[in-house]
Formats: sequence, C-alpha cells, structure tokens
Amino acid sequence: MATTEQIVALNVDARRGLVKNYAAGSADEGVRRAFLDILGIDSADKISYRAWEKHKTEIFEIIEDTLIQTIPDAWAVSPFYQEFVEVKNANLGQKNEFVVEDESTLLVSRFSGNHWDIDRQKLPAGKAFSLETEWYSVMVYDEWERFMKGVSSLVKMYDNIQKSYQRFLDEHVYSAFNGAGTYLPTDLKETGSFNKDTLLALAIRVQTAAGRAVRFAGTRQALAKLDGAVSVNWISDKMKDEKNAYGYLKTWEGFDTIEIPQTFNRGTYDFKSPDNIIYILPVNYKPIKLFFEGEPRSRTLDQYQNHDQTISYQVQLKMGTGVIFDSVFGEYEIK
Repeated sequence: MATTEQIVALNVDARRGLVKNYAAGSADEGVRRAFLDILGIDSADKISYRAWEKHKTEIFEIIEDTLIQTIPDAWAVSPFYQEFVEVKNANLGQKNEFVVEDESTLLVSRFSGNHWDIDRQKLPAGKAFSLETEWYSVMVYDEWERFMKGVSSLVKMYDNIQKSYQRFLDEHVYSAFNGAGTYLPTDLKETGSFNKDTLLALAIRVQTAAGRAVRFAGTRQALAKLDGAVSVNWISDKMKDEKNAYGYLKTWEGFDTIEIPQTFNRGTYDFKSPDNIIYILPVNYKPIKLFFEGEPRSRTLDQYQNHDQTISYQVQLKMGTGVIFDSVFGEYEIK
C-alpha cells in the first residue's frame, strides 16, 4: 500500500508533468488505486458511503497536501512572475516581510586632504513591510464515483483549481501594475504616436536615473509595435525567427523585452492590460510582492448536505499581494 507521501508526490508530479513511473494519462489510475486501498476495497464497484465517511479525512488531507505545493506553481512557471514578482511562502519558513532598498546615494565631497575630519553619512537602509492577507476560495463538485471509476480526472480538478486562483490573482496584479504609471513624474512618461528616438531617449533617462540596465515590458500587442522601427535592411534571421515564434522581438535596439500576459476583466472579454503601453523597467526589479500564508483549508459536502449524489470540494487559501516601485521606471503610451 502506498504511503500518503508517495500519493502526494505522484499527484504533484502528475500536475507538473514530471511523472516517470506512470504515463501522464495513467497517473490518475495510480492515485485511484491508492484511494481504493485507503477505503479498504479492491474495486470501484464496491464503493460505499460508509467507507467514504470513515476515510474521507485521510483522502482530503492528501488533496490539501497536493494543493499546498501545486497552487504556487501557477506563478513559479510564468516568465512574467519570475521577472517581476517576489514570492514568499510561509510553508517554506519564510516571513511576511519584504525589504525595499533605499536607492539614494552618498554625497561625495571635495576636501583638502591630509586629514580625516569629514562629515559622516549614514548608510541608506531599506524599509521592511508586510502584506495584508485575505482569504480566497473556490468550490467545485463532481460525483465521487466518476473519479473512482475513471470517468473524471483528479489531476484535472487540481488543474482547474490552480488555474482559477491564477486567473483571479492575475487580475489583481495586472490592475495594480498597470495603474502604477499614474504617479510617475512627467519626465518619465511619454504619450503620442510611436517614435523610436523618443522611446530610446526615455529608456536612457530611466537607465541613468536607476543606475542599472533596463528592459521593455508590455503585452504582445504593445511589444509588436516596436517592429515597425526596425529597418528591413538590418533585421537578422534570428530576429525573423523570434518574430515568427513570439509575435515580437526578444531584443530591440540592445534592450531585452518581456511580455505581460493578457487577462480579461471578470465576466467580460475586455482585456485587463492596455495593449498600447510599453514600460521601461530596471533589471533585477520585482515590484510585485506575493505572500502565501499558512496551509489551504478545505471542506467537503456529501450527498446528505448537497441533497444529491454529488460531493462538493471547497478550497480556501490565504494570501496577500502588493505593488511597490522602489526605483524609477518609465512609461510610453502609444496613441
């Protein structure tokens, strides 16, 4: 009989596409077989609600332990989150504390020499802050027999829960990110028809002010607007391949580019992120903060509470998000 840890490991590997001993399509069968062992039966035809009531806590602990590891995966595999989001997780022993570095510099003074009598300056110190966390929940249902008999997929259920959390959080993150330009000084913002020299001047201004290299970020539609400024006489085969593969150039005039994924406003097909804004952001710069607090909570409702032959599963997760720009950045809105 497989241990709880082995079942969780199989669930996690199946969700991450790392299953070795089982083909991706048959990973459910291994989990299903393990659950039958927990229920003390050898066939799905022998499933009884008495066995389910007796062992459901153990089964849902396996589901919770799987979700603890796989829900954060939605952001760990996203290039946007890898580049711009600082993630901390209490389950990894990390604290709900984010340090924002002070970008001020020390004043270098001219003096006559041959003495040590000059004014002292305190080293710039970073500021620490915590995120306010809130509970978020999603609830799904299906017939337990459908999974045990191989009709529905547990891996698919994990996938749906994970994607639901990702979509919900994306809306919050992108809204905060896109709204940050409202507070930029006029010297770091440009608006108008696209002009290559204007964008390059803005990028160099941000780079000089930040004291480090910068890159461009925007939706695929926004980054594609850069293509028109590339001379056909200079475009390389590699650039053509990038354009064909991604829809935009990965490098433009010596600056790296990174795509901001699109998402919809909830309940509509309207895009959340503007498709005409290019952001100029310093490298190694993660203004978005994300903290996972504690373990997911789950609750199951059986056929008596639902008044039908279904089982509902609700997942609650406590997390916090915040956006803070501790360095200058630029914004070019193309009209």
